[in-house]
Amino acid sequence: MVARVVPLLLGAFVLAAGACNALTGADDLGVLPSGSSGDGSDGGPLGDGSSGSSGSSGSSGSSGSSGSSGDAGDGGVIPPDATLASCGAARVCLPNTDGWSPVAGGVGSVGGCPTTYPVEVDYRTSGGGQCACTCAPSGGSCAGTADLKSGAGCASPAANLASPSGTCTEVAMTFPVPLQASPHLTAAPPTTCGATVTNNLGAPRDAVTCAGATGTADVRCAANETCVPSPGKDTGGNNKASTCIIHDGDVACPSKLNRRTVVGAAILDGRSCAPTCACATNGCATGGSLDMYVIAGCVGLTRSARVDGTCSTAGAATTPVSYRYTASTGCGVSTPATVLGTETITGPRTLCCN
Repeated sequence: MVARVVPLLLGAFVLAAGACNALTGADDLGVLPSGSSGDGSDGGPLGDGSSGSSGSSGSSGSSGSSGSSGDAGDGGVIPPDATLASCGAARVCLPNTDGWSPVAGGVGSVGGCPTTYPVEVDYRTSGGGQCACTCAPSGGSCAGTADLKSGAGCASPAANLASPSGTCTEVAMTFPVPLQASPHLTAAPPTTCGATVTNNLGAPRDAVTCAGATGTADVRCAANETCVPSPGKDTGGNNKASTCIIHDGDVACPSKLNRRTVVGAAILDGRSCAPTCACATNGCATGGSLDMYVIAGCVGLTRSARVDGTCSTAGAATTPVSYRYTASTGCGVSTPATVLGTETITGPRTLCCN
């Protein structure tokens, strides 16, 4: 029988969008939302606290600022050493002192705890997401073909790939290294770029952890550790649970359990997207790509080269079966979309998983 616990409301923790100590994004979760099959991963957490910067993509003309930074807080707590040493068949050494407790994360749904971690503890966590800026070119086009150069310093005469942008072409030729690919326009480039904000902020969602594992002392474990079962699959047999430890507050994680998620009893999401962003023309010089495939019909990507006029030594000489040149949109984000407002988490706890 699986016991079920709902955390008490133990005070509030305010997270400013884009600021330190904010929650990680939706893909940074150590657990999956209730009733969800996840994203096809093993259900383990993905957060490393590195999100939160804004960027742009010339090929898609979109940019977004993260709704939360996921920076690791310290909370005055020094992260413990975690050996993750084996201490028997399907058993592992995990920290259990100074407020840390072994738990299992990444179970597929409510009611899915492994039998070795029978106490289900339900939390809420950030939905993450971002505000995106999408650019729309007008007054011209970057459509056309691509010119290639190779040899020392990419100084050979240019050879034109006659297939127009967006077309999948089957060809028996070698794309060498180094390689320089440049756009060869058939019309004037765009003269203006419109901009549209899209709200991709995710709503707070359920997070499930599993506690109650029986630990024992073992000489193979460090002084601050206990020997506990390695989490197995959930009761549905669908998702292998992650090996985790948990601590009250927003604290740093040990290096071997560095996939970090802040969870809590409740989250008030007051975030929104600023109504405007801006895009500017880039002359079709950035954002194009030349993709090479091992199967006809442009299937099985084996190499991708930027079409921006730079001489690249990346990759290896490739003789593909098919290729596709994708032209730049001719626009880039000049003023990214921004997140307004904050998330407030009640009773924050930090989940650290491998």
